[in-house]
Amino acid sequence: MTTGHSSTMGPGPTESSSLKLFGDLDDLHNWTELIHFFNHTFSECEVKLNENVKRVVLFVLYLAIFVVGLVENLLVIYINWRSLGRGRLLHLYVFNMAVADLGIILSLPVWMLEVTLDYTWLWGSFFCRFTHYFYFANMYSSIFFLTCLSIDRYVTLTSSSPFWQRHQHCVRKGVCAAIWVLSALIPLPEIAHIRLVEASDPMCLFLAPFETYSTWALAVTLSTIVLGFLLPFPLMVIFNGLTVYQLYRVGRPEARRHCLLVCAYVAVFVVCWVPYHVTLLLLTLHGDHIYLHCYLVHILYFFYDVIDCLSMLHCVANPILYNFLSPSFRGRLMGAVVHYIPKEKARKGRGSSSSSSTKHSIVITKEEAQTN
Repeated sequence: MTTGHSSTMGPGPTESSSLKLFGDLDDLHNWTELIHFFNHTFSECEVKLNENVKRVVLFVLYLAIFVVGLVENLLVIYINWRSLGRGRLLHLYVFNMAVADLGIILSLPVWMLEVTLDYTWLWGSFFCRFTHYFYFANMYSSIFFLTCLSIDRYVTLTSSSPFWQRHQHCVRKGVCAAIWVLSALIPLPEIAHIRLVEASDPMCLFLAPFETYSTWALAVTLSTIVLGFLLPFPLMVIFNGLTVYQLYRVGRPEARRHCLLVCAYVAVFVVCWVPYHVTLLLLTLHGDHIYLHCYLVHILYFFYDVIDCLSMLHCVANPILYNFLSPSFRGRLMGAVVHYIPKEKARKGRGSSSSSSTKHSIVITKEEAQTN
């Protein structure tokens, strides 16, 4: 497992980085026992895997996710910010989810450079902790907002409570504030054990006391899996499924489209997070709790970085699924684009394309009306 941002949730760094590190850090832990553990784990077999190729692939993946995710989430934040000003507070969860995804995206250059430098940390002790904290807080926020959005859609569709009709906007604001506070608190126990190790090459690592290391690693991993997947995923499936059922029951024409979107929501969440959590759990349990074949351990350690990187594809998928596939959002996006077209160009083209311009304006107006 790497020393990258999500490696702190697992049992430790890569075997090569760890062994390179131990010779310079005898005063931190009982390194003799730790070295014995890694020697026992990795000396039974040898798997030839090309670290240089992996670094190049990771760099390209990080860069692609960063560029695409940055553009998408900035557009979503801007368009939904304009909508919030017009009283469309149903978009509040989408707006906050985009802010959280943007926070994850903004941390990618650090992990990208860290991979390129063979996991050498060059940004000091404060940023060692802060960057990890910033990533984890935004990761939990994004997942929680996604879950609350699924619940809110069903409640809004089915509730006839006068209290909800009067106070739904205040409830949404309170829930969003609570999510940010909760997401800020959850990573603190883990961040307390992240340290900058000043070896020949500085490294940012999860270093709990050696005597309780396995317990801490397992506790952090289980909390990550429960809070990041086992709780939100069933809630998403249940409430999205209930929403689709309700739409079919009342004969709404958008029921089939929403059913397909729900399938896409579930598929993306599973593809992004199941491989990550399964790999994380296996690597954490290996050694003290279960014994995996050494070939499997090598492969899991090697591909953990790639799986971790691919989990961040949700920052690219969320804007598409929850915004760009919506006719309402596309209408508001086109309205914003038309608003910023230079007036001189608009006047020049008005004579030759007046009929098409009029038709386009009508489409935008209809889309705006549907969202009010």
